[in-house]
Amino acid sequence: MLDEASQLRPGMKSLDRIVILNLALVLAHQVDAAYWHEWEMFQVPGGIQAFAALNVLIFLFLLSSLVPIVQRRPSGFRCSLLIAAACASVFPIHAGFALAGFPQFHLPFSIFPIAATFLVSLLQAVLTLRMRVDFGDA
Repeated sequence: MLDEASQLRPGMKSLDRIVILNLALVLAHQVDAAYWHEWEMFQVPGGIQAFAALNVLIFLFLLSSLVPIVQRRPSGFRCSLLIAAACASVFPIHAGFALAGFPQFHLPFSIFPIAATFLVSLLQAVLTLRMRVDFGDA
C-alpha cells in the first residue's frame, strides 16, 4: 500500500518544496537583517532585543502555517497564500528603503534573498491557486 505522501499529485509535492524554499529565504533575510540593524530602519523601540522577540513571533506564525499546507487541510490553502503574501512583502518594503536612501542591504547576498523571496512567492501563489482542489473544502 502506498503511503499518503506518495499519492499526492506532483504539483502538491512541488508546492511543499516551494513553501519550504520561501521560508528558508525569508529566514536567511532575517539573519541578514540582524547584521544590518533593521530594527533601526523600522524604528523598533527596544533595539535588537525587541527585534529578536518580534522575529520569534513571526517565525512561529510562518512555520506553524506550514503544517496545514503539508497535511492538506482546508486551512492550508489560506496558510499558503498568507505565507506567500508575507514573504512577497519583503521586496517592496526594502525597495522603499532603498529608494529612501538607506545604505543597508546593498551586498549581493543581501539583495538575493529579498528578490528571490518575491519571485518564489509569486510561484507559490500560482501553485497554491492551481492546487486549491487538493486542499478539500478550501
